[in-house]
Amino acid sequence: MKFEDANQGRELLVFIEQLGPLAWQRFESRYPTFKFKGQDPISEDRSKVPPFTSFRFVVEDSEIISKIRTGIDTFEGNVKWVIIGHSRDFFPGKTNWMICPKLIIDVSEMAREVGTTPEQYVEEHYPDFGPLAYADLRGLAEHLKSVFSK
Repeated sequence: MKFEDANQGRELLVFIEQLGPLAWQRFESRYPTFKFKGQDPISEDRSKVPPFTSFRFVVEDSEIISKIRTGIDTFEGNVKWVIIGHSRDFFPGKTNWMICPKLIIDVSEMAREVGTTPEQYVEEHYPDFGPLAYADLRGLAEHLKSVFSK
């Protein structure tokens, strides 16, 4: 596996980290590597699980969030992407943001009805969607860079 393959899923986070210090971050990796005590690292193929990028800035700037939202709304890829915010009650004025394929939001209710997560639902019912979304993620990150360079 090449280095680029091992980092698939992190492309958007790499760009967002340049916008300001992050207090928290999380993303889905296409090929995560796990290391257990006394064993060689093991890579897993999670291509069918759609990528997401979650983050919270140390100091949130509404103009940056607005520009990210504009970039996501104007991106013309193979997948429709969204940004959603979740206010953190214990961190006044702080929001956890998640950028993900819109399909994750669209299947949330159906996933809940069958007792699974939206990501697991997509993995099971739309197995070709994850690789399509990973292929789109790099383009989304490049598009956001261009929005911020204007």
